[in-house]
Amino acid sequence: STSDFLAMERERGISISSTCLTFEYGGARVNLIDTPGHADFSEDTYRSLSAADNAVMLIDGGKGLEPMTRKLFSVARRSRLPVFTFVNKYDW
Repeated sequence: STSDFLAMERERGISISSTCLTFEYGGARVNLIDTPGHADFSEDTYRSLSAADNAVMLIDGGKGLEPMTRKLFSVARRSRLPVFTFVNKYDW
């Protein structure tokens, strides 16, 4: 993605560090924080969730709900953080 700027992120196709993307939408400023989903890089994700107004969870349809995803849903639920969930890579 645009926010994955480290060579290792591009090679592995995952986010390793959190990145903030800012854009205007409907007269409002939106700050989208792209965080790592992999357990090895989760500390950034937990810090970002504590500052967020809501979360977008992107689920890999081919892999299903992975343990780290379940944990992040739990953290969001305990924080009463609204979660928008999307599934990609899902072949009918």
